[in-house]
Amino acid sequence: MKKAISICLSLFLLFSLSGCKKEEPLSELETIQKQLAEMDGYYCTATLTRTSNKGETTYGTKQYAKSTGEYRLELTSPENVAGNYTIFDGKRICQYNPRLDNKLIKDVPASQHRNELFLGQFMKNYMQSEGVGVEAAALDESKCIVLEAVIPGSDSNLSSEKLWVDRETFLPKRFVLYDTDGNERYRLDFDEFIYNPEFEDDLFKIEE
Repeated sequence: MKKAISICLSLFLLFSLSGCKKEEPLSELETIQKQLAEMDGYYCTATLTRTSNKGETTYGTKQYAKSTGEYRLELTSPENVAGNYTIFDGKRICQYNPRLDNKLIKDVPASQHRNELFLGQFMKNYMQSEGVGVEAAALDESKCIVLEAVIPGSDSNLSSEKLWVDRETFLPKRFVLYDTDGNERYRLDFDEFIYNPEFEDDLFKIEE
């Protein structure tokens, strides 16, 4: 009888202790993945470098983007394009040039490549990619986690992409899109990045 009681007490203590066991904290990678996956939107300033067979072109940019696809991309430099902006409201694109005081508004067919410069689309590609790579790397003397994804489709200019995220702040630092030969086509170097800001109501509104 005493032996049976002892066994019952041991089992009770075992289950009690297992029930009180603390959850393991998320790893750096899991924290980064969770933050990006749960992101509703973001604001950033970044230097955009576009590489073509004619060489490199660099722009200063501001980006406002929602995880649902709407975005606003403003050019801040060089001087000859500063003030130009593009808005996608979910159905239409508006491109505005202040020097010509001209707006071009058009309906656009569904296309993921329209959003490839934005991190919401990167996360969709990342979650769908098979055999994606994750690595640690140094960037500007700060340690980063690098996430890699495959870009679906047959466009040879956009084949894969990598996102560098700071391991301490969990903020994106660099985003690069590559062609099928592994050459950089677009690179975004982030200066400022804010997760889930409060957007003004008319930020993504296209006015006729």
